[in-house]
Amino acid sequence: MRQMEKEIILNVLNLSKHYKYYKSIFDIKRDVIKAVDDITFGVFRNEIFAVVGETGCGKSTLAKLITGLISKTSGDIYYDGELLDYKDKKKNFRKKIQIVFQDPYSSLNPKKKIYKIISYPAVKNNIIKKKDRPDFAASLLKNVGLDEEILYGYPHELSGGQRQRVGIARSLSVGPELLILDEPVSALDMSISAQVLNLLMDLQAYDKMSYIFITHDLKIVRHIADRVCVMYGGKIMEISPSADFFKEPAHPYSTILYNSMLPYKFKKQLNFTDLNGKNTVPGLIGKEKGAEKGCAYFKKCYASKEICGKNEPPLKDVGNNRMASCFFPFTHQGL
Repeated sequence: MRQMEKEIILNVLNLSKHYKYYKSIFDIKRDVIKAVDDITFGVFRNEIFAVVGETGCGKSTLAKLITGLISKTSGDIYYDGELLDYKDKKKNFRKKIQIVFQDPYSSLNPKKKIYKIISYPAVKNNIIKKKDRPDFAASLLKNVGLDEEILYGYPHELSGGQRQRVGIARSLSVGPELLILDEPVSALDMSISAQVLNLLMDLQAYDKMSYIFITHDLKIVRHIADRVCVMYGGKIMEISPSADFFKEPAHPYSTILYNSMLPYKFKKQLNFTDLNGKNTVPGLIGKEKGAEKGCAYFKKCYASKEICGKNEPPLKDVGNNRMASCFFPFTHQGL
């Protein structure tokens, strides 16, 4: 495993994001969608912290909460020991925390030239003057492996891989310390995604940045992550060092995820459905008061017992710097 500093750069405490929800315009009963529900974790300096889970588990909502793109329902986020507040101009957290979005086309302004897209954050933060934008953008393009010939072009003239590199260059323009990567290669083909991943790893090693790498692809996580955070139904199921996670997952849901990446001929039946055969996420939607108790994964878990449906398991230490939200960790299905 790579050497990393054991200093926490980002600390998330009891963070939640709930959305009010009505089944129809005639429905007077208000439900709550718990996109992120009371989660706590920390990210070390110079660490690649991977957040994994199936679609709808709350990964992207978490990224938007950390970057201030949406407001939290409750909880706190601390950066370098200080409460993360993007309204505090003196702290200038916008410079320190940047994000690379999943879709490299929709995240770029189609009406702006490439050099303006890349240099805008630096101009906004008074790092450079407007007259220096082309030269500044050219140097960043070089850092991400692109030629300065595209400086005066537009996003639609570029390939998907080039657009994602432009997005990375833009995020690097203010010299961030923490980079959030929300499915950065999922929209790219395999060969281009490998190039972008290698670029990100080189940049991380050179600039000593911390990454929160959000993905559903465990094959990528296995090669790049220092620690793995598994989410399900807005909750954290497990946080483990990468090597230990891929040796033996602690949570039953983690075991199902891990076995889903095995070659087809070695797979047995993997249960992603509940007892009724529905592939829903139990516990994600509940009444505003008196929501369901118990583990979010209870109805699908092969290791569940009566206590799992009545009480929510806390995220606790299960040994070897590993945390799991489970009453019966390391209970495997024999897959």
